[in-house]
Amino acid sequence: MEHLYLGIDCGKKFSQLFGFTEDGTVVIQSRIDSLDEAAWRRMLKDQAAYSVHAVFEVGAHYDWLYDLLKEYCAEVAVIDPAQFAIIARSQRKTDKIDAQKLAEGLRRGDLPLVQVPDKQTRADRRLVAFTHSHSQQTSRVKGKIRSLLLAHRLECPFTNVTGAGALKWLREHAIPQLDPQAQMFLRMLLEQIELLQKQRKELDALVAKRARSYEQAEILDSIPGLGSLGILAVLSAIAGVGRFERPGQLSSYFGTCGSVRQSGDSLRLGSLTRRGNVHVRWLLSQALQHLHRKDPRARKRYLKLKRKKPRGVARAAQVRWLTEIIWWMLTKNESYRIKAA
Repeated sequence: MEHLYLGIDCGKKFSQLFGFTEDGTVVIQSRIDSLDEAAWRRMLKDQAAYSVHAVFEVGAHYDWLYDLLKEYCAEVAVIDPAQFAIIARSQRKTDKIDAQKLAEGLRRGDLPLVQVPDKQTRADRRLVAFTHSHSQQTSRVKGKIRSLLLAHRLECPFTNVTGAGALKWLREHAIPQLDPQAQMFLRMLLEQIELLQKQRKELDALVAKRARSYEQAEILDSIPGLGSLGILAVLSAIAGVGRFERPGQLSSYFGTCGSVRQSGDSLRLGSLTRRGNVHVRWLLSQALQHLHRKDPRARKRYLKLKRKKPRGVARAAQVRWLTEIIWWMLTKNESYRIKAA
């Protein structure tokens, strides 16, 4: 069966298609409604005489389009748009040109491919991202409450401005001291907090359930401070530690290693690449606060680094250290061991 290389440039409303055979014959060059599933299926069925190899960039249509193409194609490749933009840089850029370059790159085999996990793992990654975003939204509301209080020379006596005691204080003591407009603002913010707290309970229950479904969840649970969200974030992002031959590869995948720029005799070591999963990096950095309190060895290492380097650099080094420990734990199926300093 003849091979057909199909490049797809996905857009919000329309997607550009470009497909050619091994001998360079263009078979398909058209535009399709991005959200019309029936049109996609008709197009793919029309190529039944070929062994279709499709490629597209990660984007908003990533999940459903990948699953749809898998039903009809011999191969479905997904690429990193940031890396592809560097490779395919040119003075002329249109959807047609991009689709053609995708198909040509797939034919050559030099595209920056992205590993695509199973459907449930992808759903877990979305759950982690949504929960992290939800936490950030809660933090923003907390900041607004503090700013509103300070603008009226008030300070909450509780560290957690959204705790049970703080909410009671805000309703009984803060609101009566504010002008009518500020009272309205604070009531709205308190309503938002109540809704966010209710939603977070639902999210936490689902996160805990999904985290327990992973075989190695108990191993990561031995790390102080990681929690269910951190466990789910790490395991869903890794999607099998066997993909990484060395701990440094996992560190690079998470973006916790430093950048390197080398040309001839010149070598420059830069800051973190931050090319990996931002949610995992943030959760690991949060876990360090608990880890340093529970593990004397980890705290001693951090304090030693902080004496030589700025605080941010020391924390980044600790995140990389923790990432590499996670690789060893998952590879050897061993729990985290707390040792005396």
